[in-house]
Order: sequence, then C-alpha cells, then structure tokens
Amino acid sequence: MFRHSFLAAAASLALLAPPALAQTADAAAQRQAVFQQLLSDPSNRQLMRDYARLSVQMRDFEAAAATLERLLDLEPTNVAARVELAIAYFSLGSYAVAEYHLAAAAASGTLSPAQAAQVARYRQEAQERGDSSAYSGRLEVGYAYSSEAGESGPFVNAAIDWRIDLGDANATQWVTEAAYAGYAPDGEFTFNERQTFRLRTGPEFRLQSDAYGPRLQPYVELNWFDGAEFSGRDARAWEFGVAYQNPLNARVTVYGDFSAGHTEFLGDFLFVRGFDFQEVELGATYRPSRDTRLRATALWRAEETEEFFGPPVETTITGLRLSGQHAFEQDFLDVPNRWIVGAFADRRLTAQDGLDVTDDTYGAWLRAFVYEDVYLELSAARLMSESDFGFGFVTERQETIMTVQLGWEF
Repeated sequence: MFRHSFLAAAASLALLAPPALAQTADAAAQRQAVFQQLLSDPSNRQLMRDYARLSVQMRDFEAAAATLERLLDLEPTNVAARVELAIAYFSLGSYAVAEYHLAAAAASGTLSPAQAAQVARYRQEAQERGDSSAYSGRLEVGYAYSSEAGESGPFVNAAIDWRIDLGDANATQWVTEAAYAGYAPDGEFTFNERQTFRLRTGPEFRLQSDAYGPRLQPYVELNWFDGAEFSGRDARAWEFGVAYQNPLNARVTVYGDFSAGHTEFLGDFLFVRGFDFQEVELGATYRPSRDTRLRATALWRAEETEEFFGPPVETTITGLRLSGQHAFEQDFLDVPNRWIVGAFADRRLTAQDGLDVTDDTYGAWLRAFVYEDVYLELSAARLMSESDFGFGFVTERQETIMTVQLGWEF
C-alpha cells in the first residue's frame, strides 16, 4: 500500500516537474552556448544580456550580477539592466547594494509605470530586510467544507515572523514566530472545533554568507490547543529544539528540525495525563527554475504517554510528504499576474500497541493574487485513513475537504 501511495505522490508532482526540468535543461544548454560565444566576443552586449537573463532563469544570481556589472560599465544609462542587477543582488541577500542600484534607477526618471512600481516594491522590501528589526506575516480568512462529515464553517489562520539583528558575526538575528489557527464548524456535536496557538523563539546563527551556507536556530516553542467544549482535548505543550537550514546553492536547500518536549492535557482525557515526545524532521527543496519549487520532507516522532492507570503507552509516527508549486502569469484577467498552483501527497503511519493507522492525504490548490499582496485561494484535499486493530479487524474512513479563503501577505 505504501508503494501505491508513493507512486501516486510522485505522479502528482510529475504534473509540475517535467516542464520545469525540461525548461531548466534547455536554459542550461542555451547558457553554455552563450558562454562559449562570450569567450570569443567578451564585449558583445547582446550576449551579456542573454547570459544574464539565462543565469537568472537558472537562479545563478552571482553569475547574473557579475555579467550585469560588466554590461553597466559599457552602458551606464541602461536602466533595465540596473534594475535586473538590483534584483540579482537582492536575491543574494546584499540588500544595501540592491538599494543603491534601485535608488539610482528610480532617480533616472526613465522608468515606465510598471518598472517604477516594481522598483518601489523591491526598495521597500530591501529597506525592511536591511533594518535591525523587521517583520513579515500573513492573515487568511476562509470557509471549509467536509463532504463525508457533513460539516462546514469559517476558519482563520494568522502568522507573523519577527527578526531582530543582533549585530554579531555569528548570531545574526533573533527570530520569533507566532501563529494562530481557528476553525468553528456548524455541527451541533463536533470534535473538530478547535483553536491553536504556537510561539517559537531563538537566535539564528548564520555560519557563512547571507545568501548561502548553514544556519542554526536553537529554540524554545510553546503550544496551546483548545478543542470542542465537551471533547476534553484541551492541551498545552512545550519543547526545545534545533532548526537547521542550509541553502547549498540557488537551487537546492536542505533542512532539518530536531526537538523534544512534553504535552499536558488540561482535563481528564481517556485517563491520560499527557505524553513526552521526540521528533525529527528532515527535508530538501529543489528549485529547477525561479518559478518552480519541489519539496520532500520525512518525519519521525515518538511519544510515551503518562497514564493514570497502567503502564505507559508508546506511539511511533513516521511520515513522508511530497509537494510542489509553480508560479505563472495569466493574461485573461485584469489583475496581478502572480498566480501559484500547487499539489501535495502525504502519508502518515502511526504504530501503537495493538493498533496501526495509515493516513494518506492528497491535495491541490490555486492561489490567485487579485491585488498586490491580497490573494484568493481555492483548495481541495482527499484523506483516506485505515485503522488495523489486528486479527483481521480493519476500519476505513475517507474525507474530502474543500476550502476557499482570502489572504493577505505583509
């Protein structure tokens, strides 16, 4: 069954991957051909433009920046090249240099309205990222419908990321993340009503440059869960962990999260006080082009409950999640062109004394930006759960969940 699930997951990503991979391979071949021509004609400005464009397409921003610097030496009034150079430096994390070129482009007085709007957005973002204190986040309000359960209701998601520059060569930033999620289905007796809040904080050590290289964040995290009134599922949790992220280059990033903590139930919940847990999450992201991202994440989690009566119960959870997204431009509506389509496949295996549960989830979503950072998102997901109690006693559950939401990124 796992093999079928994995193949289905790979197939869902294949809907996005082949065109992007083929596009990247074609761009690499074109760039190599242009590079060979530049060796013979290093002052050819059109070849420089082509090489820089193909380098950006392949997310090799260092090569793009070096080429555009040479082009600007030859064409100091080329505003389009200066804007592209600023974006390349921005992508490399050199915000002060990016701001310098953006300001020069804005002062030229030759920008088109579209270029002026683009430069203004990048300048604001570069200034915010260059500040000693910066924040970003999102707010989503929507409605969810569950077909088999016959429940529907509004939900709210919110998150904020606050970063403070510590001015140190190693501990470059103190990062605090806060997130809230709430769902209120309209069923009279429902176990799905819930509110959750998460707070994580700790210093982020960047061991190399701002753009690439390993980053470590030791952190402490607090979680609160407020369930339906009669469910007895209210809980709070704390954990300590280390998050690792390493952008190896412009296309590949690996990451991991290692944590341990304790969850305490705030009421009598099936005679269980709470449980200790350890969790490991490992993954990688691959960006074959500027507009496409593929991600794979593996999960291992162990829990040991504290029972009021009887010995502790041990639970092991393993999982694999594959996802992908692709940004594209649409020209059939008079709204911003930054649209994103995505798909995912997720498998979770839960092993407990006398019970094995397999959860498979597949889904897809479309995010359409309707005004700058305001977007409308539609999503659909299919959950298939199988519980094996042993001795041939197996139960199955299926669920289709559809959502529509309005979001704002800031």
